[in-house]
Amino acid sequence: MSVPTSAVDPSLLVLLVATTAALVPLVRVRAPRASWTPADRPAATHSRGPCSADVAEALDLMALALQGGVSLGTAARTVALELDEPLRAELDAVGLDLLDGVDAAPSWDRAGARWEPARRTIEVAALAGVPPGPALRQTATDLRRGSVARAEVATARLGVRLVLPLGLAFLPAFVLTTVAPLVLALVRDLSW
Repeated sequence: MSVPTSAVDPSLLVLLVATTAALVPLVRVRAPRASWTPADRPAATHSRGPCSADVAEALDLMALALQGGVSLGTAARTVALELDEPLRAELDAVGLDLLDGVDAAPSWDRAGARWEPARRTIEVAALAGVPPGPALRQTATDLRRGSVARAEVATARLGVRLVLPLGLAFLPAFVLTTVAPLVLALVRDLSW
């Protein structure tokens, strides 16, 4: 038994085509998650290392040790004992050079960019002839503020990224359930 073509409601056909057209861009083909391995992850997650909050904590501890009357090299080596790797090895190498009285610049260079604020603070304090303890505390505070600012920016970006798919899902649904039936009803009424 065949259905005559005049019996199919054109509004239903238009609704079906519009729904299909709205959903096609949303369909993505992805590899199954089971086939992913840790090696497939982006390299950025492995290279980040400890965050600046760990360095800020180390700088606060160094400032406390300096306030207690120890030398900068002793403070660095003592604080390094309380840190996790790789921070421990980096700060310990700097502290050893400071204790030996040799130029600590190569150790700071090997320590990496995360220790650059500490290096600058200690060098400026030495040039100014002031104790580095209060400056290290201020640097730790600045690092924490920077971490908070980066977290706020990341949160704002996440909010924007979450709203876009939500809008892409609800806008076609609104058009198909509200606007399209209204337009089809108007077209049908005007065609009579």
